[in-house]
Amino acid sequence: MLSLIREHSEAFEFSQYHGLDGFLIYTESTPHKIWLNPKLRSVLGFENQNIDEFFDCSEIFEYENLDVLGAQTSKEDEKDANVYLRHKRGHQILMSFKSLTFNNSSDVFTLIAFKKLRVKSNLTNKLLKKLNRYEKLIEGTNLGAWQWNIQTGDTVFNEYWAEILGYKLKQLQPTSVDTWQQFAHPEDQEKCNALLEDHFSGKTEYYICEARMKHKNGRWIWVRDKGKVVSWTPDGKPEWMTGFHEDITEEKERLEIKKLFIDQAPTAIAMLDKDMRYIAASDRWMLDYNIQGRDIIGKSHYDIFPEIGEEWKKIHQECLHGVIHSREEDYFKREDGTETWLKWEVRPWYTNERAIGGITMHTEDITKIKIAEKENYEKQQLMETVFDSINVGIIACDKNGSLTLFNSTTKKWHGLPAKPIPQNELSSYYGLYHTDGKTQLKTEEIPLLKTLKYCAVENEEIIIKPKTAKEILVSVNGSQLLDEKGNVTGAVVAMHDITERITAENKLRISEETFRGSFEHSAIGIALLDPQGRWLEVNKRLCEIVGYSEKELKQLTFQEITHPDDLNDDIKLLEELVAGKREYYHMDKRYFHKNGDVVYINLAVSLVKNEENKPLYFVSQITDITKQKIAEQKLKKALAQLEGILEASTQVSIIGVDPDGIINEFNKGAENLLGYSKTEMIGNQTPVIIHLEKEMDARRKELKKKYGNSVEGFGLFKTLAEKSPHDTQYWTYRHKNGSLFPVQLTITSIRSEDEIVGYLGVATDITNLKAAEQEISNILKLTEDQNDRLKNFAHIVSHNLRSHSGNLGMLLDLYVEDHPEQKSNQIIEMLYRASGNLKETIDHLNEVTVINTTISEKATAINLHAEIKKAVESVNALVIDADLEVTNDVPSNLTVYGVPAYMESVLLNFTTNAIKYRSLDRQSRLKFSVKESKKYIRLIIEDNGLGIDLKKHRQKLFGMYKTFHNHKDSRGVGLFITKNQIEAMGGTVDVESEVNKGTSFIIKLKKYEKN
Repeated sequence: MLSLIREHSEAFEFSQYHGLDGFLIYTESTPHKIWLNPKLRSVLGFENQNIDEFFDCSEIFEYENLDVLGAQTSKEDEKDANVYLRHKRGHQILMSFKSLTFNNSSDVFTLIAFKKLRVKSNLTNKLLKKLNRYEKLIEGTNLGAWQWNIQTGDTVFNEYWAEILGYKLKQLQPTSVDTWQQFAHPEDQEKCNALLEDHFSGKTEYYICEARMKHKNGRWIWVRDKGKVVSWTPDGKPEWMTGFHEDITEEKERLEIKKLFIDQAPTAIAMLDKDMRYIAASDRWMLDYNIQGRDIIGKSHYDIFPEIGEEWKKIHQECLHGVIHSREEDYFKREDGTETWLKWEVRPWYTNERAIGGITMHTEDITKIKIAEKENYEKQQLMETVFDSINVGIIACDKNGSLTLFNSTTKKWHGLPAKPIPQNELSSYYGLYHTDGKTQLKTEEIPLLKTLKYCAVENEEIIIKPKTAKEILVSVNGSQLLDEKGNVTGAVVAMHDITERITAENKLRISEETFRGSFEHSAIGIALLDPQGRWLEVNKRLCEIVGYSEKELKQLTFQEITHPDDLNDDIKLLEELVAGKREYYHMDKRYFHKNGDVVYINLAVSLVKNEENKPLYFVSQITDITKQKIAEQKLKKALAQLEGILEASTQVSIIGVDPDGIINEFNKGAENLLGYSKTEMIGNQTPVIIHLEKEMDARRKELKKKYGNSVEGFGLFKTLAEKSPHDTQYWTYRHKNGSLFPVQLTITSIRSEDEIVGYLGVATDITNLKAAEQEISNILKLTEDQNDRLKNFAHIVSHNLRSHSGNLGMLLDLYVEDHPEQKSNQIIEMLYRASGNLKETIDHLNEVTVINTTISEKATAINLHAEIKKAVESVNALVIDADLEVTNDVPSNLTVYGVPAYMESVLLNFTTNAIKYRSLDRQSRLKFSVKESKKYIRLIIEDNGLGIDLKKHRQKLFGMYKTFHNHKDSRGVGLFITKNQIEAMGGTVDVESEVNKGTSFIIKLKKYEKN
C-alpha cells in the first residue's frame, strides 16, 4: 500500500496534508478490509511488525461510527468531519477526517486521513506543531518542504529545499519570501503570482506552479511547486501556507524530446495534456486534418474539432485512466462532408512518476488504400468475368496428366464437364479428331498430353465433335509448366475456335459491317497493323488490356510495347507469315501495360493481302491470359516446395512409381540406404530390384489364399496398396553392393480425383530394432530356464519339509503315548500347535507349487455361468443363513480357458469371503458380471460388505498370512492362493474397494478358442 501511495502523487500529497495522525485505505471491492499506515497503528495502540497486515473494520469502528464515516465519504464538500476510533485497549479517540477516492487499473481505493482533536488556547502554537508534524512526515521523500506566513513574509524551508538549488540551508539563512524571489526566473514570477491569487481567492484547491529557478551552478532548473493555505486570519485573509517543491528538470527535458519527436515525426501524431490541450503535433497531423497555419498549442482538441462526438470523448477519458484504444480501420465523415478512412491508436503518456500526463494520438490516413482496395476488387471481378467469357478454350493438367483447369468456353465446346477419365478414353469422351473429322486422336496425339511429354505444341489444328452440338475446328498452342528448378509440373494449352475464320478465308472476305461489329464488340482484343507494326485500328478491349487510349496506341508500334524477351520469336513468326510459310500463327507473349505492369497475352495473327498478293495489313487477336499465368506460377511454387520436402528426407527411403511400376521419384534417403543414384533408378527400374524373391513369393501366396487371384512382378505391391489405405509390413531390402538389411515399409496409392496416378513406398531401416528383439529373445530363454530350476527346487524343499514335519508329529504322538500324564503339559500343547501350524504352512506352500506346474495338463474350456452357479449352490446353506442376495449376470454361453478345480476354488473363495465379511447394517448382495474384449473377458465380483482400506493394505492385499478384518476364521491364505491360481491360468486379478461400502474384484481370464 505504501508503494501504491508513492506512485499516486495526489494520494501521497493528500495523506501528507491531512493525515497528521495517520490514514487508512480500503478498496471498493473489499470495503470491510482496511489497511492502517504505521502512524495510525501507533496512535491506536497496534504494533508495526507486519506492515502489510489488513484489519477488519469492526476492530477500529463502532457500527454507528461506520455510518458516520460512510455518509461523509460520499459527500464532495471540503469540511472535516468527526468520528470515534477504537483504541486497542478499548477506549474511544475522537478524530477529524477527510477522504479521497482514487483508482488504478485493478481497483478503486478510498483514503481517509485522520487528525486528533485537541483543545489549545493558542491557535498559532497548534498550527506550528501541525506544520512541524507535516515536515517530519515528508522527510525522506526528496521533496523540498516550505512554510510561508503570507502576512509577515516569514518562511521556513527544509534542507532538501536548499539542496535542489545546490545549496546547504545555512548558506541561505536568514530566509524570507525574498529568498524565493531571489532565485525565481523573472519571466515566471508573474505567472506564479497569478496562480497564488487564484488560490487565495478560492478558485483553486491547491496552488500548483511549474517555474524555473537558478541553480548554484548557474543553470536554470525546473521545479514544480505545490501548496495550500492551512490557516486564515480572523478577518479572512490567508495566513500560513505550506507546501513543497520538487525538481522536474529531467521530466521537462524528456517532455521536450517527446515534443521534438512528435513535431518532426513523418506520421500524424499529436500529444495532449490531461485537459485535452495540445502540447505538440506533427506536420503530418496538421496536413491530414487541414489545420496548417493554425496555432493549436495550448488549445483544446474539442475547440479545434467541434464535430467530435461523445464516443470519441469517452475514448479519451478512458485513455486518461490508463486504457489503450486502437482500430485498424475506421470511417469518418468530416463537418465539411469529406469522407475519410483512418487507422488510429490512442494511448496515455506518463510522467517520470509514472502518473498519466495526458494522451498521444497516432492516426494514419488509409483513404487511398481503401479506395485502391475497392478498385482492385472491381478489377479482379472484371478480369474473372472476362476470363470466363473469352472465346478461348483453356485447359491445364498436372505432371500426371490430371486436369486442373477447364474454363467455361471449353466446357461449352465439348458440351461436357471436366471429370476424371483414363487417358486412353479422353479422345472418345471429349470427341477429339484429326482435321479430316473421321480419325480419332490417339492418346499420344492429344495436344495437352503431347505438350506435357514433348515440351510444346504450336498452331496444331484439331476438330472437336461434341455429342450434343456442332463440331468446331480449333487451333491449339501449348507449353509446359516448370518450377524454379526447371522441373515439369504440368502443361497448359489454349484452343482458339478458328472455324469461322477458316470459313471466312475460304470465302475470301467477309462484309465490312459484320467485321466492324465483331471488331468493336469483341470479348478479346482485336487490331489491324500495317506491315511495319503500327496500329491502324484497335478495339476497345485491346485498349483495356494494355491501358492505352486508342489515340495513344496508334502512335506506337507493337514492338514498343512487347517484352524484349518475346520480340524475336514474334518477328520470326511474322516473317514466316509474310513469306507464305504459314497462313497464321499463335503464340503466348508479354506486353507492357501503360502503368509498367507486365500483361500476359495469347496472340493470334493472320495476314490480309491485296490483289497483287502483297501484305496489306495484319489482323491480330489478343487474349489476356495474365490470371492463368499467375495461377501457373503459384502452382510451380507449390510443387517446388513439395519437391523440397521430399528431398529433405535423408534417412528415410521414399520411392514413387507411376501406375506401371516405373520409378519416378527416388529421394536422398533412398540413395543413402540402397546405394543407387537417381539417374540409375528413375525411369529405368521398378522396386522389384531391391526386394528378395523368396519374400515376394511368400507374400504372393498369402494374397492368393486371401483374395484368390495370382499377381506377378510389381503387381504384388499394387495389390497391397489397393486393398487397404496403406500397407505396413517388415521386408528385407537388398543394397546395391548385395548386402541385406531389414526395413519397415509402408506402401500407399496416390490418387487424383479418385484415380490412381501412382504409388509411394516409404521405408525405414530397422536393423537396430531387430538386433534388440534378438537380445530380448535370448534373455527370455535364459529366464525360462532359470524358472524351471526354481520350480524343481520348490518341489524338493516342499517334499523334504513335509517329511520332517510328519516325523515331528509322530514323535510327539509316541511321547504322549508313553507319558500320558504329559498330554496336558503346556509345553507339549504348544509343540502340538506349532507342529500343526507347520504342517498347514507346508500344505499351503505345496499347493502353490503344484498350481504353476499342472496348468498345461489340466487347462480346458469352462462354462463360466455354470461354474458360478455350481459354486454358489455348494454353499447354499451359508448363503441362506447370511441372507445373501446373489446375482449371476454372466452370459450362459460364455466359455473361458482354465483349470476347473482352480476356477471352482477361486469362485468359492470369493463367495465365502462375501459371506464372512458382509455388513450387518444392510441387505447383503453379491453380483457376478463380465466385460468382453477380443481375446479376454473381465469377470467382476461385487459385494456391498465391509470393504478394505486400500490406502493401508493395497500393497499386501494378496500376500500370504495377511488379514484385514478381525474375523475368527481369517487366516490370510485364501487371497494368496486365489491369486496364484488365477495367474496360473494366464489371468490377472485387481481390486477396487471402499470401507463400509463394498469391494469389487476384477479377474482377467482368457477366452476359450478351439485352436
